[in-house]
Amino acid sequence: MNGLRVVQYLATLAFLMAATACTTSVEAPAGSELEALAKSPNDQREYSTFTLANDLQVVLISDPTLEVSGASLSVGVGSYENPEEFPGLAHYLEHMLFLGTEKYPEANSFQTYVQENGGFSNAYTATDHTNFFFQIGEGAFDQALDRYSDYFKSPTFDKTYSDKERNAVNSEWSMGKSDDARIINRLRGVTANPEHPAQRMSVGNLMTLVDQGDTSLYSAMKDFYQRYYSSNNMKLVLFGKQKSATLQALAEQHFSAIANKNIQPPVVSVTGLTDLQSGEHIYYQPQKPTRQMVIEFPLKNNSSQWRVKPNRYVANLLSSEEPGTAAEVLRKKGWIDNFTVSDRPDYYGKDGIFSINIGLTEKGIAHQDEIIATVFKYLDLIRTSGVDSVYYQEYKAMLAKQYEDLQVPNPLNQAVHFSQVLFTLPAQHLNDAFYTYQQFDAKAVKAVLAQLTPQRARVWHISPEAEVDTKIPYYEGQYRVQKFDPAELDRWQTLGQTTELQLPAENDLFSTDKAQVVDASIMQPRQVVDQPGIEAWLVHSEYHQSEHGYLQVMFNTDLPLKSAKNNVMSDLVNRIFALQTTALRDKAGRAGIGMGIERPKNNHALTLSGYSEKHPLLYQRLLQRWVNMAFNEQEFTIAKQGFSDWLDGRAKEEPSRQLFTELNRLMVDPSWTDQALANALEEITLEDIKQYQKDLVSDNRVRIFAFGNYNKANVKEFASITQATMPNTWQKQDRYFAPVTKPVIGEHTNYRGDIAKTDNGLLQAYYSDDTSLDVAAQLFLLNSIFQQAFYNQLRTEEQVGYVVGSSIDRIGDYWGFILYAQTTNTELADLSDRFNQFVADYWLELQALDNAVLEQLRATVIAQINQPPGNFYEEYPKYLNDFYRGNDKFDTRARLIKAIKNTTKAGVVARYKALMLEQNAYRVDVELQGTQAAQPAD
Repeated sequence: MNGLRVVQYLATLAFLMAATACTTSVEAPAGSELEALAKSPNDQREYSTFTLANDLQVVLISDPTLEVSGASLSVGVGSYENPEEFPGLAHYLEHMLFLGTEKYPEANSFQTYVQENGGFSNAYTATDHTNFFFQIGEGAFDQALDRYSDYFKSPTFDKTYSDKERNAVNSEWSMGKSDDARIINRLRGVTANPEHPAQRMSVGNLMTLVDQGDTSLYSAMKDFYQRYYSSNNMKLVLFGKQKSATLQALAEQHFSAIANKNIQPPVVSVTGLTDLQSGEHIYYQPQKPTRQMVIEFPLKNNSSQWRVKPNRYVANLLSSEEPGTAAEVLRKKGWIDNFTVSDRPDYYGKDGIFSINIGLTEKGIAHQDEIIATVFKYLDLIRTSGVDSVYYQEYKAMLAKQYEDLQVPNPLNQAVHFSQVLFTLPAQHLNDAFYTYQQFDAKAVKAVLAQLTPQRARVWHISPEAEVDTKIPYYEGQYRVQKFDPAELDRWQTLGQTTELQLPAENDLFSTDKAQVVDASIMQPRQVVDQPGIEAWLVHSEYHQSEHGYLQVMFNTDLPLKSAKNNVMSDLVNRIFALQTTALRDKAGRAGIGMGIERPKNNHALTLSGYSEKHPLLYQRLLQRWVNMAFNEQEFTIAKQGFSDWLDGRAKEEPSRQLFTELNRLMVDPSWTDQALANALEEITLEDIKQYQKDLVSDNRVRIFAFGNYNKANVKEFASITQATMPNTWQKQDRYFAPVTKPVIGEHTNYRGDIAKTDNGLLQAYYSDDTSLDVAAQLFLLNSIFQQAFYNQLRTEEQVGYVVGSSIDRIGDYWGFILYAQTTNTELADLSDRFNQFVADYWLELQALDNAVLEQLRATVIAQINQPPGNFYEEYPKYLNDFYRGNDKFDTRARLIKAIKNTTKAGVVARYKALMLEQNAYRVDVELQGTQAAQPAD
C-alpha cells in the first residue's frame, strides 16, 4: 500500500527527534505459559512466545524504554496463490480488508485512530505472505488492537469501495510498471518454469481484477479470504513497554476469537527453475541508465541449514575485495564498479537463486566474457582450495562478536521481520539465527558449490546496449532470452586460464579481544579541541556504552556551492575516493567497522563507525589517502558516468519523488537544474578535478564530531593526526554555513515541468517567515491530524491519486507545510482545485477538533521524542543537526519539546488559518505533467 506516506511520517518524526502515557491494566490469564527466546547479552528487551487456543502463534517484545506500541500480523498466503483467472487477487484483498468491520464500519477508521494517536499503519503483499502492521502511542494500544484485530474477525469488505480499490491497485501497478527492480522481479517469473505461479502477474490492475464469467471479482476476493485467512495460518508479534504478561493478555483478549479453519497452509510444490531454464542469457534494457551483470544460479531451498550457513560461507569468499580476488582484479581493470553476492534459497518456494551482482562500467560492457570467465575461475578456486575451516573460524568469530554486542533494531521493523520469518524459523531463534554458526559443514558448502557451475548459470545483461525483442507482460521494457552456445562455455574456460586469482588473506582488522569501554562522563557535546582551523566535539552515549564509536570529520567549506561545476566536482571527488578505498572499506566492514565518504550539508566528510579500537589507525590511513589523492583517467571516467547515470535516473523517478527534488531546488540557494549540472559535467577535465581536490584540502575548516567510545585523548589524537597530515598549503578557515533566503510573505512561485512519465504530480507548499520552534510544533501537530483526513478524502473516497499526503519542511530556520499527490487519472488543474477545496473545507473540521484528541496527540509525540534510542546508531543523530547548524548549545530538542508542550488548539487553528486560508505565507506550487501516453494494462 502507500509506503510514501509512512516514509514521510517517519522522516518528519525522525527529524524532529533528531533535532530534538498510561499502561493498560489488562492481566494475563492464569495458567498461560510463555517460552523465552534466545537473545544477545546486549539486548535488554524481553522476548517470549506462546500459541493461542486457536493455533495462532504469538511473539511478544517487551521493552520498558519504549513509548510506542505496535503489532505485525502476517498471513501465510501471498501472490503465488493468486487464481489464474484473477492475477493480483491477494493484493486486492489486502486493500479491501481495512475498509471497515462490523464493529467499526467506517472506512479507514483504524488508520485515522492510529494517526490521531501519533502512529501510522500500512500493509504489503509478498509472494508467500501478506503483512499488516501498525505503531501507535503506548496509551492507545488496547483500543487500537480492538480495531485492528477486528479486521481478521469480521471485515465488512464494503462493496461500495470495490471499484475504488481496483483503481487504487491499478494506480499502484501504474507507479511500479517502469521501476527496474519490479520489472526484473517480473522477468524472474516470466523466464521461469511456465508451470510455476511466478509466471502470473502479482500486483493486479484494471484488466486483471475483473469479473470472470459467472464468478465476480468481489466473490472471488471473499472466497480467498475465507480459504486462507485462518488463525492457524497467521503469525502475530506485539511490542511495547508493557510487561510480557500484559502483552500476552492483550493477545488473548483481542486475537483468540479469530476463526481457526484448520487449513493446510499453502505450499508451492512446483520448481521455479528447472534444467530447461539453466544455461541462458537474459537481456534487458532498463528504464534507468543502469549497467549490470547478474550471474545467477538455481539453488535448492536449503533454508533449513541456517545453523551451518553454507550459502553465506560461499558468498563471503566470493564477495571479498582482498588482493587477488575476482572483485579486486576486475575493479583494477576498470571493468566493474560494484560486486556483491546474495542468496534467496526460497525465492520460488521449493527452490531459489544464488546471485552474483556486478555493476559494469562502460569499459566493462566490452569485456563481459572476461568478467564471466573470471567469476567462474574464482568459483573453481573456491571449490578446490576454499572449503577450509580457517574461513569458517574467522566468520564464526565475527558473527559471535556482532551478536554479543548486538544493536537492537527499531521495534516495528523487528516485529515485521519476526512475523514474516516465523513461518520458516523456530521462534526461539528469531534473534540469534543470523549469528548462529554451529559448525563447519564442508559437505553442505560443497553441495552449494556443486550447483554454481557454468552450465547451470543464468547470466543477466542489464544495460541500455542490450539487444531485446520481446515485450514484458504488464510492464514497460523488453527482454530477450538466448541459450548458451557450447562454444561460449569453452571460451569462458579458456579465458579463465589466463587470469591469476587468489583467495582472501586473514582479516587483520578484526580482533576477538574486547576493547576497553570508556566511562560515560560527557553527556552533552563538549568542545575538546579549539585550534585555528580545527574544532573537535565529544559526547558519550547515555544509553549504549559499548566498544562502538562514531566519528565524523567534516571539511567545512563553501567550495562546492561556488558554481554548478564545483558542485558536480564535489560529487565526482567523493565517487573517485570511494572507488579507491573499496578494498579497505570492505575489509573494515567485515571486521565490524564502517567507513565512508559523505557530503553532509554540501561539505565533504570522512566517517568511521563501529568498533572504535582501530579508528585512529584507520582515520590516519583514510586521511592520508584523502589529502594525497591521485587521479587517473579510468577512475575519472567511471565517476563521470556514475554521475551522469544518477542525473538521468533522477529524471525517471516517480513524480511523487520528483516533486520534492524540484521543491528543494526552488527553495535552496544556490541550486542548479539537472540540465545545468549535466552541462557542467561535460566541461570538467581531469586537470579540473585535480585542482578542485587540491583547493578542497587546502582551504577549509576541519570540524570533528566524536560520539561513543572515545575519551578526550582519543579525540585530541584525531586532531593531531589531522594537523600532521593536512598539506602545508592549508588555509585554516572559520566556520561556513550556506545562507538561507527568507521567505517573502505574499509571493507565489509556480513551477511547471514536463516529465517522461504517464502520471502527473502536484505539490503545494506554504512557508512561514517565523523562525520560532512554535511554528514547527504547531505544524507537526497539525500534520498529524490533517494528513489522514486528506488521504481518506482524496485517495480513498475520490480516488484522484494513489500517493496522497502531507508533511512539514524546514529550510534553514523557516518552516513550511506541504500537500502532494501523484495521479494516474486527474488533470493537474482539477487536482489543484481539489487541494484548494479540501484546504477550505477542512477549516470547519479543524475548528471542531476535540481538545482531547490534540492533548492525546501532544502527549504521545512528546513521549516518542523523549523515548530512549533503541541502539547506539539511533542516539547520535539527535546531536548532528545542531552540529551541522553550528548550535553549540545543542538545545534544539529541548526547546522543541517545550514548544510542543505549549502548543494549544487555538495556536494550531490560528496557524492553519494564517498560513493556508489567508495565504500569509510564501506559496510554492510544483506541477509535473506526465508526457508519456498510458500503456494498455495488457
